[in-house]
Amino acid sequence: MLADAIAAERFRLLRDRSALFWGFCFAPIVGFMLSVGGDLFLRNVIKKPMPGVTVGVVDQVIKALSGGSSTFGALFLMIGAAAILASDYRWETWRLLTPRNTRPNLLLAKLAVVGEAVFWSLVLTALLSALAALIGSVISGRAVAFSMFDRNLFDVIGVLAITWLEAMTLAALAACVGVLSRSTMGVVIACLGVRFVQTVLASSLRLMEQGQPSWKLLALPVFDADLLRAALLDPGQLGSASGSAGAALAVLAVWVAALATAAVFLFRRQDLTKE
Repeated sequence: MLADAIAAERFRLLRDRSALFWGFCFAPIVGFMLSVGGDLFLRNVIKKPMPGVTVGVVDQVIKALSGGSSTFGALFLMIGAAAILASDYRWETWRLLTPRNTRPNLLLAKLAVVGEAVFWSLVLTALLSALAALIGSVISGRAVAFSMFDRNLFDVIGVLAITWLEAMTLAALAACVGVLSRSTMGVVIACLGVRFVQTVLASSLRLMEQGQPSWKLLALPVFDADLLRAALLDPGQLGSASGSAGAALAVLAVWVAALATAAVFLFRRQDLTKE
């Protein structure tokens, strides 16, 4: 039954071209255009090749993926997530769906489809950033290398997985907010606000603390994701903080599971007779 619900939600999303484009394709395309546009601008300003500079394709991909759930990226991801998770409140179609499947299956299917869409959005980000690096090397006359810092495809996969898990903490929060507010706009505003507050708190606590991170820092998904990416790419720079990577991964997983469970709990007890 859950598989049927996932297939139905996937079908609906693939035919909702507006949500598909603005939620999961727009940000990667904008990043690609800004990268190529920046290379064109520099080429026209400098007006000569830069043969001494080398472009690392994998390094560019990792940089793009690391910012995949930044505030800008999160804005559009949450637009897409809100369209999936809260649109049935807007169109008052829940009462047509609930007789066909169980409530937990219906909501978990929406979360699963959001997870799929976020994953493919990050894959698109990786592909477009690699293409932008190659185009930029041609525009500016720079040499191309696989990586300038001995990165490999396993690093790319690791960063993609970490960023996906970070984004899923926001998606699970979006499910909770969508059930409580019954509003697509409420989902976007609340999730962006939480993301902004997390970023500010993480920056402030980092300045106050040194060495092993405290439980306050580890409770913030934004910090946990940054810690995991640093532990994967350059564990030497973390020092004693590298020992907290396992805890950071566990906290991210717990956030996703706890928020998803809370969303299902609230949804099962919600009155949908007018939805």
